[in-house]
Amino acid sequence: MSSGSFWDRIAEMLHLKDVPFMGVPDYMFSIEYWLGAIATSALAWQVLTGLILLLYYQPSDAYDSTMAIIHNVPFGSILLSSHLYGAYVMILAVYVHGLEVFFRGAHKRPRGIQWVLGVLLFAMTLGAAFVGYSLTGDVLSTDAVGVGKGILTSLGLSSLIPVFFGNGTQLDLFTRFLGWHIIIAAALLLFFMLHFYLAEQNGFMPDPREVNYRAPALLSRGDPRLKPWWPRNFVFMLAVVFLTWGIILIIPSVLAIPQVLSRVPILFSPYPGPSPTSPQASSVPAYPPWFFLFMYKMADMPFGLATDVLMGIFIPLIILLIVPALDRGDLLHPLDRPWVTALFITGLTWVIELSIWGAIQPGVPVAILWFILVIVPPVIISFSGVYAAHRMWIRVKAKVNSASLSGRGGFKLSKGTAVALGYLASLLAIVAIAVSLFLNPLTDGPYVGMMWGTASLAFSAALLAYFYVEYIQ
Repeated sequence: MSSGSFWDRIAEMLHLKDVPFMGVPDYMFSIEYWLGAIATSALAWQVLTGLILLLYYQPSDAYDSTMAIIHNVPFGSILLSSHLYGAYVMILAVYVHGLEVFFRGAHKRPRGIQWVLGVLLFAMTLGAAFVGYSLTGDVLSTDAVGVGKGILTSLGLSSLIPVFFGNGTQLDLFTRFLGWHIIIAAALLLFFMLHFYLAEQNGFMPDPREVNYRAPALLSRGDPRLKPWWPRNFVFMLAVVFLTWGIILIIPSVLAIPQVLSRVPILFSPYPGPSPTSPQASSVPAYPPWFFLFMYKMADMPFGLATDVLMGIFIPLIILLIVPALDRGDLLHPLDRPWVTALFITGLTWVIELSIWGAIQPGVPVAILWFILVIVPPVIISFSGVYAAHRMWIRVKAKVNSASLSGRGGFKLSKGTAVALGYLASLLAIVAIAVSLFLNPLTDGPYVGMMWGTASLAFSAALLAYFYVEYIQ
C-alpha cells in the first residue's frame, strides 16, 4: 500500500479531510512557528502521566506513597520523573513561545485576546506546578507550604489558608493539594482549547516582511501556498510530539542513573528531596523549582513581604496581561516600538538575575543597596541600548523591508539521503524498544526511560524524514 493510500484510508475513516484546520506554507515548518506545539505536546504528556500517577498516589501518606511509586510500581520512576520534567519542558516552551510572540509582534491585532489567554495559561501552568511539586511531601514541599501561607497572611488573606491548605492535618493538606492540582489542570485544558480555537481562526503569523512589518499580519485562506492540513500538518505535528516526549523521557532518565543522581543539584533532581522528618532535611536549602527562583528571591527584598509579592508576582502579571493595550500600534518590528521592547528586555533581565541570585543565596535577606545595584542597571542598559538600536534601525529598515523574501530554503538533503536517514531512525527506534523489553521495570527504570526516550526521538526523526521526502523535498 502506498503512503498516499494509507493516509487516504485514515482520512476516510475519521473524516479528517473535513476538519477545517488551516494549513501553512512550507517555510513555516520551522521550530519558531511550533513552540506552542511543543508546549501542547508537553501538556498532553502531563495529562497522560498524571492520570496514571493518580492510581497510586495517596494523600494520607504523601511522601511514602511518592517514594513507593518510584521503587515499587513498575515504570513508576519513569512516570514520576518524566511528569516532573514534562512540567519543566512545558514551562520553558511557554516562556520561549511568549518571547517569540512578543518580539515577532504576534500579540497585535487581531491576536490580543489570544495573548491574554496565553498569559493566563502561563499563570495557571505555574499554579499547577506549585501544587504539583508540593504533592510529594518532601522537605521542599514543606517549605512551599510555609511560603504559600506566609504570602496569604502578608496580603491580609489568612482566611483563605484553610481553602488552599486545609485544616492543619497532613491528610487534609495533601487532599486539598491534589484537588487543586486537578482543578487547575482542568481549567488549563479549557483555556487551552479556547486559545487553540483563536490560534486556528487567526492562523499562523506570516513572516513580518510579507506585511511590511505592520499589523494585522494574516495569511489569507485563499493563499496558494496553503496546502491541505491533512496529512501534511498532522505528520509534522506528530513528529513534534515525539520529539518533545523523547526529551521529556531521556533527560530525567539520564539524571536518575545512580552514578549521576548523586551529583545532580536538588533544583534539577528528577526525584523528590528527603522527608521533612529525616536528618538530611536540615541540610537542604529552601529551594523552590528553578522557575520560581525569581519570585522567592523577591520575597527576600527589604520592603515587606506584601510589597515584595506585589512587585514580584502581581505587577508583572498585570503588565503582561495589558501588553496588547500598551503596545497597540500596528508596527511589528521590536525596534519600531522601542520603549515597550526595552521594558520587556528589562523584565526578562530581572527574571534571570533574580533566579541566579535565588539559586546562590536562597532565603538570604537583601539590603536596599544591593537591590538598587541589581535592579537599576538593567533599566539603564536596556532602554539606552534599545533606543540606540532603534535609531540605527530607522536608517536601515527601508532596505530591509524591500529585501527579497526568497532564499529561505536553507539546508537541503537529497531524497535518497533523507529516505536512508528515515530508515536508520526507524531501525534505531525498534532496537531501543526491543532493548527496553529486556530491562527490569522496577530496578532499571532510568535505563528503560533512556530507551523509550531514544525510541521517541528516533521515531520523530523518521517522521521528519518522511515529511521532508513527501512534502518538502
